[in-house]
Amino acid sequence: MKTRNEIYQGEGAQLLRFITTYHSLQYEQVLRLFSKNRESIKSLITSLVKQKRIIYDKENGLLCDSQESANNPDYGMIASFWVLLDFKNAIVYHTDGEFPVKLNFFSKDEWYEVLYVPQEQEYLINHVMESQTKSDAKRLVVLESEEQASKIHITGVIAFCLVDSSTGSVSYYAKK
Repeated sequence: MKTRNEIYQGEGAQLLRFITTYHSLQYEQVLRLFSKNRESIKSLITSLVKQKRIIYDKENGLLCDSQESANNPDYGMIASFWVLLDFKNAIVYHTDGEFPVKLNFFSKDEWYEVLYVPQEQEYLINHVMESQTKSDAKRLVVLESEEQASKIHITGVIAFCLVDSSTGSVSYYAKK
């Protein structure tokens, strides 16, 4: 007889790590992380929710690590995570970032930072990024509207991104 760990092949620990690292993710994002085992991951999620190890907010389609995360999901992180999923097959490691960077990921020999810029926060993000030490990271900047791009003056930006969180589609474009 197989143990639960053998059935899920260590995916439970990975799933818990992802949800506790990012605090709130869309259900579909989690399924895309484990795209080869969608059905077993659905069962695993159901089991973790029953054990009260994670929270499933069905109304918003979110998996969260705490009630606080469920009450106040970080939609900037969720949008940034869609960008991460676009690079999924090339990623070696990923983790959360420190404000204003939402997350970091490593692909072969390259380091990427994904930043999220809310509407009317462009100057704040510019100021914070100017005060940080120089980084070799390639930066992907998630915006709420294309018009924000002209207000962003951050070094290392390789692309701006617009995310449709309902479909998970990401559009990339260079600064004009």
